[in-house]
Amino acid sequence: MFIVLIRSLIIFVLLVVGIRLMGKRTIGELQPYEFVITLAVADLACTPMQDISVPLIYGLVPLFSIFVLHYIMTLLSAKFIGFRKVLNGKPFIVIDSDGINSECLTKLNMDVNDLISLIRQQGYFSVEQVAYAIIETNGKLSVLQKEGAPEPVSVPETLIVEGSLMTENAKSVGFSEERIRQILSDNHLKIKDVVLLTCENNRLFLQPKKEKYRILEGQ
Repeated sequence: MFIVLIRSLIIFVLLVVGIRLMGKRTIGELQPYEFVITLAVADLACTPMQDISVPLIYGLVPLFSIFVLHYIMTLLSAKFIGFRKVLNGKPFIVIDSDGINSECLTKLNMDVNDLISLIRQQGYFSVEQVAYAIIETNGKLSVLQKEGAPEPVSVPETLIVEGSLMTENAKSVGFSEERIRQILSDNHLKIKDVVLLTCENNRLFLQPKKEKYRILEGQ
């Protein structure tokens, strides 16, 4: 038991030193490669702590090697932009002056519902309130608020998302399928052409594919 305690203390000290060298960031702020390193370190540390048949050096060397590797990769990513892009990826502008960029969402393996959820977490309940939104390399969403955009007085109801009609939501705000199709027809669109259609207080936010969003009032 004493041997296990000593081994655990040695590994714990190495982990504390290594993690401190990685910087004071939360899990959600880690770059993808840093998250992988964190998982690998956790797995490598468990075995020599629990199994005294494994020589302690077999646990310390891999841990030390990973921390050195992280240090080298951090230096290289700071000096070489190309290496940093390969290692961390690049930020994606998912909302711009034209509205939602569905192509960027596809590259990020995200859907519109994911984006709306992230926007709400930032305190915005309508895409119309957002001038620009960027998915950072660590997966966080950065938002620039649009000046002068009206704030919704209620939560906008989703009527169409990525070409699918939300029938129950439409009924709850008094929109029939025929009425929605007519509105889209007046805008030379079909349901399959719509990335997002929301309704808030008789104000429609219409985001077609590869086109600028439209605000429809009095519909």
